[in-house]
Order: sequence, then structure tokens, then C-alpha cells
Amino acid sequence: MGKNVSDDKAFWFCTSSGFIGKIAHNLLEFSECLKTVPIESLEFHLREDKNDFEAWLKEVMEEPKLAASMKRIKKKNLKGDALRASINRLAKKISKLA
Repeated sequence: MGKNVSDDKAFWFCTSSGFIGKIAHNLLEFSECLKTVPIESLEFHLREDKNDFEAWLKEVMEEPKLAASMKRIKKKNLKGDALRASINRLAKKISKLA
């Protein structure tokens, strides 16, 4: 198993309304959450000038290649089902590395 982090470094999935009850402490949990959280959460973490996923992958998990993949997804400005499909492809890649 790859790197596990404590709650204070974990990824806490949110929407604009707040925390949605899903936390990722490692890449496997992160990939599973990416596949199942509401699209609103994906969009929230990729809003405007934010890319919370990229930052967590790069700074906390020390996975620059995965962070770069997330950056490319954000640049596409996808929404809804298109965003979910793109995120799911990356989540599958992440789960193979976990």
C-alpha cells in the first residue's frame, strides 16, 4: 500500500454547502471517492482558480505526474457527466498505482 496520511493531511471532499462525509487518507481511498462523490463536489474542488485535487496530489501525496494529469483535466473546463468521465479515467489510473 502507498502512502497513508493523517486526518489533518487527508483530502476532505466538500461541496459549496460543506463537508460531504468522504475523506481520503491514501491514493486508493482518493480514487474510490472520486468515482462516487456527487458531481457538485468534483466541480467544487475544480472551481474558478482552484484545483484542490492537483494541490493535494502534488503537495501531500508527492505525486507530480498525477497532479499534472489533474491539471490537464481542469484546463478542459468540463462539467457534469463529461467531468465525471474524465475524473473516472484518472481514478482508474490512480487505483492501479495505489
